Amino acid sequence: MGPVAAEELELSQAQRDELRRLGLTPKSPVRVISAENGERIINGRFLHITDMHPDPHYREGMLPEELACHSPGEGKSGKYGDAILGCDSPMILVNDTVAWIKKHLKDKIDFVVWTGDNIRHDNDRRFPRTEQSIFDMNQQVSDLMYEAFKDDQADDHLRKMQVDLIPSLGNNDVYPHNLFSPGPTLQTREMFKIWQNYIPQSQLHIFNRGAYFFQEVIPGHLAVLSINTLYLFQSNPLVDNCDSKKQPGYKLFEWLGYVLKEMRARNMKVWLTGHVPPNEKNYDISCLRKYIVWTHEYRDVIIGGLYGHMNIDHFIPLDSVAAYKSIKKSLKGQAKAKDLSFVTTIEDQDSDWEYESDSDDEFTAALEESDIYKTFEEFGPEFRIQGGVPSNKVKYMESLRETVYAKIKGRRKSGNHAERYSIAHVTASVVPTFNSGIRVWEYNITGLRENIEFQAKYGFAPWDQFFTGLNSLFQSLDEEDEESYWILKKDKTLPPKMPDNLPLGPAYIPQTFTPERYVQYYLDLEQINSGDKKFGYEIEYATDDKLYGMKDLTVKEWIKYGRKLGQPVKDATRSKKKPSKKKKKQQKQLEKLWDSFLKNSFVSSDYENKGYG
Repeated sequence: MGPVAAEELELSQAQRDELRRLGLTPKSPVRVISAENGERIINGRFLHITDMHPDPHYREGMLPEELACHSPGEGKSGKYGDAILGCDSPMILVNDTVAWIKKHLKDKIDFVVWTGDNIRHDNDRRFPRTEQSIFDMNQQVSDLMYEAFKDDQADDHLRKMQVDLIPSLGNNDVYPHNLFSPGPTLQTREMFKIWQNYIPQSQLHIFNRGAYFFQEVIPGHLAVLSINTLYLFQSNPLVDNCDSKKQPGYKLFEWLGYVLKEMRARNMKVWLTGHVPPNEKNYDISCLRKYIVWTHEYRDVIIGGLYGHMNIDHFIPLDSVAAYKSIKKSLKGQAKAKDLSFVTTIEDQDSDWEYESDSDDEFTAALEESDIYKTFEEFGPEFRIQGGVPSNKVKYMESLRETVYAKIKGRRKSGNHAERYSIAHVTASVVPTFNSGIRVWEYNITGLRENIEFQAKYGFAPWDQFFTGLNSLFQSLDEEDEESYWILKKDKTLPPKMPDNLPLGPAYIPQTFTPERYVQYYLDLEQINSGDKKFGYEIEYATDDKLYGMKDLTVKEWIKYGRKLGQPVKDATRSKKKPSKKKKKQQKQLEKLWDSFLKNSFVSSDYENKGYG
């Protein structure tokens, strides 16, 4: 690594005022200058945008019977689309959204997490999707994003980005939708061409293998991993599980393991990103449990997971104990289960919140035996995310409350920093399933200047060398004959136990790169379409608002918040006694909290009160 200089910058009063107007925190950015990467300003913020679903066939003012994506009898289609009515995004919605971000956020963020579905749904037989039309629209949206976030001061031939973009593949970005086979294929090659401005050239062969890659957003310090979740997705009929060596999901976890090991060696931190979020409905159970235990054993490295697909703004706690019990169950006594002792050796401490009580850990079921898994089985295929008028989304959120939030363990079982759990964050979409939404995360950059200057003294081998070795290794692994189909007892895609001497990372203890808060923005589509408001995203909520009251976005804070959301359900199942006056008041406050959370989950569209289930 060449010479590196870093310095903190002072914001002008105008810059501070603009940040406050956007609901963002005025804080001193860090300027980094290096021989390899030139000058870079680190602001301590990034954008998450997902599920744009542009539809070139959308026309303003069409009657419902003329437009297959509208429900009969709902009236004319609005200029920017209508919440809940089931249309994909008008092109003007996508174009104006990106233009708004460029104008208001580009100079305030460090990178963009862009989690897929840049193609319309395949739900209009008059306009069938073709493979070429999907490639063309992917290219069109990629060009739009490139033009918005490129470095306008750099020569065009350099193709340099001012703000890094990390795209991931959505289930509608491929043909046919949901189906994606192991690479190399025409689709992996075409997507690399389309995303060539965002994927390091040294990762070409890895990307062709499975459409996954990573990008250093702060070189030597912070990276974002783009996971191809279609290899974990139950709705992809071309993949079966993550336990067979020849399955692309197995190979994805091979890649993940080597990358995380290298990130740990370099003392780097990472975000995991992808399109389809991890839960019992979305992922094959063999893939879900592996995802969870990797996030657990690399809790010194992984900050969290960022996903889209579901259109509902919410968070999913992932329980490492349930995942390990699922692995143990799958072994059927053939091999020793992973060590679960950490949940029983944590010292019992006084709770800092009245409701942090525990039940015995023997009642923690394996993932496939959990209440949420059984509930999802009852939903049936109509719950799947396929475009059209959303249905059963309140039912999904209520089931999440009853079977996940209400079952979160207290401090004694979760750990002092809730290290038993990791969190998957699902953000609102641009497509007007509800109202359109985007999110800006703020993260801790205190100490970044010192970290950069210190680490510059200790060089690591270039990433090109790492990928050369990894490509050779994967080639030799791919050539091996598979000895058996079920191989968990000698599975190399299960993580090693995290060394005891490693400290917890930014997800658990406040430090550099810890997420501090986020601001959720939305479009009031009804008011914008009627002309009562000009087009523009406005603040819906922030995580340090009175409603959420989160002092930071560590896992412990999310787990504490999840317990509050689930507490009324837990109380109802526990006690048959008439509650005291104080308890009634408390329950009323918690129900109000849930109602507000539900309102935000459906992006202030009032969906929860309209009877869609």
